[in-house]
Amino acid sequence: MRALVGRARELDELEEALDQLAAGDPWCVQIVGEPGIGKSRLLAELCRRGEDRGYLVLNGRAAEFERDIPFGLIVDALNDYFGSLEPAVLRALDDDVPRELAAIFPALPRDPGSPASRGEGAERYRLHYAVRSVLERLARRQPLLLALDDVHWADAASVEMLAHLLRRFRGPGLMAVAYRQAPSRLLAALEGAARAGRGSRLEPALLTPEEAERLIGSDIDDTTRAMLFRESGGNPFYIEQLVRTGLSRIRAPRVAARSREAVPRAVLAAIHEDVVAISDASRCALEAAAVAGESFGPELVAAIAEQSEPSVFAALDELLESDFIRPTEMPRRFRFRHPIVRRAVYDGIPQGWQIGAHARAAAALEAAHAPVGARAHHLESSAAVGDERAISLLVQAGRDAAPRAPETAGRWLLAAARLLPPTDEDERRLQLLGEAATALTYAGAYDEALGVLDTVSGLLPPERVDERAELVARIAFARRMNGHPFQSRALVESTLQSLPPGSAGALGLTIELALEHYWRGEFAAMYDIARDVADRARAGDQTLYWAWGAALCSLASSSLGRPGVGLVELREAEVAYDALPDEQLAEHLDVGGYIAQAAAALERADNALAYVRRVLELAEKTGQSPLVPGLLVIEANALVTKGRIAEAMAVAESATDAAVLTGNDQVAVWALWADAMVCSLAGDTSRALGSAREAVARSERLTETFFSSLSRLHLAAALNAAGDPAGARAELAAVETGPGQRLLDLRGGNGWELLTRTLLALGELDAAAETAATADARARSSLLPQRTATAVCARAAVLLARGDPAAAIDTAREALPLAESAGNPVLGARARALIGTALGRAGSTEQAITELEEAERTLYGAGALREADAAAQELRRLGRRGPRRIRDTRGAAGGLAALSPREREVATLVAAGKRNRDVAAALFVSEKTVESHLARIYDKLGVRSRAALAAIIAGEQSEAARPAPALR
Repeated sequence: MRALVGRARELDELEEALDQLAAGDPWCVQIVGEPGIGKSRLLAELCRRGEDRGYLVLNGRAAEFERDIPFGLIVDALNDYFGSLEPAVLRALDDDVPRELAAIFPALPRDPGSPASRGEGAERYRLHYAVRSVLERLARRQPLLLALDDVHWADAASVEMLAHLLRRFRGPGLMAVAYRQAPSRLLAALEGAARAGRGSRLEPALLTPEEAERLIGSDIDDTTRAMLFRESGGNPFYIEQLVRTGLSRIRAPRVAARSREAVPRAVLAAIHEDVVAISDASRCALEAAAVAGESFGPELVAAIAEQSEPSVFAALDELLESDFIRPTEMPRRFRFRHPIVRRAVYDGIPQGWQIGAHARAAAALEAAHAPVGARAHHLESSAAVGDERAISLLVQAGRDAAPRAPETAGRWLLAAARLLPPTDEDERRLQLLGEAATALTYAGAYDEALGVLDTVSGLLPPERVDERAELVARIAFARRMNGHPFQSRALVESTLQSLPPGSAGALGLTIELALEHYWRGEFAAMYDIARDVADRARAGDQTLYWAWGAALCSLASSSLGRPGVGLVELREAEVAYDALPDEQLAEHLDVGGYIAQAAAALERADNALAYVRRVLELAEKTGQSPLVPGLLVIEANALVTKGRIAEAMAVAESATDAAVLTGNDQVAVWALWADAMVCSLAGDTSRALGSAREAVARSERLTETFFSSLSRLHLAAALNAAGDPAGARAELAAVETGPGQRLLDLRGGNGWELLTRTLLALGELDAAAETAATADARARSSLLPQRTATAVCARAAVLLARGDPAAAIDTAREALPLAESAGNPVLGARARALIGTALGRAGSTEQAITELEEAERTLYGAGALREADAAAQELRRLGRRGPRRIRDTRGAAGGLAALSPREREVATLVAAGKRNRDVAAALFVSEKTVESHLARIYDKLGVRSRAALAAIIAGEQSEAARPAPALR
C-alpha cells in the first residue's frame, strides 16, 4: 500500500475520531472529495489504526453499476461477520431480529416458517432496528468502526439504513463514510450528527507541487514531472496512474479544464494502455470481472468470460501482478484496485459483448441458485423486449424487494414494464406501472412516482372514470407528500366535472379539496366542503366518506373554537366509522387517522388510541407505510394526554424513524415535534433538543411559516427543560403577541404554560401573571378540562412565585377534578406538587410531604421524570428523603443506572425470557458468571425472581429496551 503524502492534518483528525470512542459515545467522520483524491486510502488507514487499537472493524464499498441491488453496501460491510456469529448471539436478541436479518444477509439461515413480508416499505425500520440492535451489542463488547466507501453510489435501502444508524446508534461506534457527494437522504442525518457535536468532516486537498514530487519520484526529468503535475492537477490517484503507465506512452490530447467529477482523458488513456498491455485471456477475464460486480469470484468470471476455471486463475494471477485487482479479506474474492479502473474497463467493452456478458452472468447466478435480486441487475442490462422470463423475474424481484427496499422495487417493476412488447395489452402495462408508482411513493421517490402516474394517466381510457378518479387522488397524495399540497386543485376540479356527484370517486376528490383548505389553515372553507361530503355520503349510503367528512368537520370546528359542535360531529363520525368493516376501511386508512386526530383535539384520548391502533394494525397488514408516521404521532400525543410518558417516548421514536423514511419534511417535522415534546416531559433533554433543532432545520426548507414557528415553540420547551429559560424566551418572542399567539393554544394550551414557566424562571412575575390570566381565559372558553387544568396550574405557579401560598393552594385544587375528568395523572400530579410546595411554604410540613410524595410517585410511574425530580427536590428541602429511584445515566425514562453495563446486559436478556445458557453464549461468558451477575442484580434491585426483574425492566427501561417499530 502506497504511503500517504500530504495528509498529516487528515491523519490527526482520524486519530481524534478514534479517540472519541473512549467516552462510549457514537461519532461520525465524513471523508469528502473528488475521484482519486485519496478518500479510500484515508479510510483504509483509519481501519488499520482501528484494528491496531483492538476495535471491531467492519467495512464495505458501494458499487457504481450495482446501485439497484438492495442493501448492497450494508451487505458488503456486514454479511460475512454476521454469518460468523454464534447463533446464540442472535437468539439472545428480540425474537424477530434473526428473521429480519436473514431477509437481507445471505450468510444467515432463513426460517422457512417465518411469515411473509407485507406491502411496500412495511418492514423497513423494523429491519433498521434489527441491524442496529446487533451492532450496538457488538459495540458494547468492543468499540466498533463501520467504514463505508463510495457512499455516493449506495443503493437507497443502504442509505436509509445508514441514516438510521447515524440518528439512533448508542454506544462506542464510529461511522466513517467516504463520498464525492452525499446522497440527499443522508444529508439530514449527517447534519444532525454535526449539530449534536458528534461528527467531523475531512475534505482532502489536491497535492501541492512539492507534495506531488514525493509521489512522482526523482528518476523522472523535470519536464515530464511538470507535465505529470499539470495533467493530474495534483490528484494523487491520477499522478500514480500517469507515472505507472508513463506519460510518453499515452496517446491522448490534454484537456485544459475538467469538472470536479470528470476523470482526465489522459488518466483514462493511461488505464487503457495498461489494459492493452496484458494478455488477451487476462483482458477478457478483466472485462468479465467488470461486468460481474464490485466484488467477484473466479467462478462467475469464468462463466462470463466463457473460459475454464484454470484459465481464469492464471488470468487472475496476471491481473493481481499488474495491480488491476486486489484480493479481499474473503477467500476467492477480489475487487478492482479503484472504481475508476473498473469504470474505464467497463466503458471499453464493446456494447454487444456487454449485453452477452450480462446475460451469461444472469444465467450463471441462476444456476448457482442466487436470489432473484442478485440477477435482476444483469437481466435488466441484457434482456430483449418481449423476453417473458426476464419480465417475470424482474416482477418477482420487485415484489420481493418492496417491503424493505421499495425504491429498488419500483425501478425493477419499471424495467419489467419496459420489456413488455409494444403489442401487449395495456392492462398488463397499467398494472406494472401502478405497482411501480406505489412502491416509489412509499419509498419517498415522489418525482419518479409522479412521472409514472403521468404515464398511467396517458394510457387509461377516458371512459374509465372511477379509475381516473382514484388515479387523480393518488397524484394529489404524491404531490402532497412531495411538499406541494396546493398543486392538485385544478386537476381535481377538472376531473370532478366528469363524475356523478354522489359517486365514490366524486366524494373522494371533494375530500381532496377540503384537505387543501386544511393545509392552508382555512378551516371555515374546509368545514363547508367536508359538511357537504358528509351529507351527500350519508344520503347515498357511502359510509366511508360519511365518516371522513364528519371527522374533518369535527377537526374544523375544534380549530374554529366550537368544541361543542365539534363533539357532536365527532360522535357522528364515530357512528359511521364503527360501521366500517376492515376491508372497506383499508381502502382509505386516512379516515381512521383523521377521526383519531379529531378525537385527540377534543381530549378524547381513549377514543383516539382505539381508532389509531385499529388503523395501524390494518396499515401493517396492507403495507401502507406512508400513513404510519402520522398515525404514530397521533398515538404518542394521545399517550401524553393520558399521562403515559414512557410509552409515548417509545412510540415517538418509532414515529420519527418512520417519518424520515417518507422523504417528506412536513411529516418528519410533525414527528419530531412529538418526540421533542415527550422527551422534554421525560427529562431526556439531549434527545429533546436534538429533535427540536432538527425540526427547526427541516421547517426552514418549507414555505409555510407555521411549521417554523411551531418548531421554535418546541425548541423553547426543550431549552426550558434543559435549564435555559433565556434561550427559551428568545425562541418564544415570535409567538408572545399578535397572530402567533394562536400557536400557544395548540397541544392543550401547553404553549401558554411554557411561556408562563419561562417568564417565572426569568423573574418576570408581572408578565407571567398576565400570560397565565390570558391562558386561563382562553382555556375556559374551550370547555376542555385538560387545557383548563393546565392553565389553572400555570396561574397557581404564578401565585406561589408571588408569595401567596394560600391562594396557590386553592387555585391548584381547582385543577385536580379537571385533571381527573381528563384522565391525565401527570396533570393531576403537577397540581398536587404545586399544592405540596405551597403547603411547605405555608409551614404545613406534614401535609406538604404527603402531597409531594404522592405527586413524585405518580410522576415517576408515568415517566415524567423532570417533574418527578422537581417534586423530589422539594421533598428534600422539607427534610424528607424520597425513595431511591433507579435512573438510566442517559436521562431516559426508566433506566437501570444502578447496574453496571454488564449487569444491565444480563438483566435485559433474562427479562426477555432467555435462559442462563443463552445469555452466556450471547455475552461470551460462562453460565457461572451469568449466575453471579444475576445474584448482584437481584440484590441491587431488591427482587428475588426473574418475573420481578422483568416487571421492573418493562416498567422502567424505555430508552434502552427499544421495542420493535410500532407497525402493529
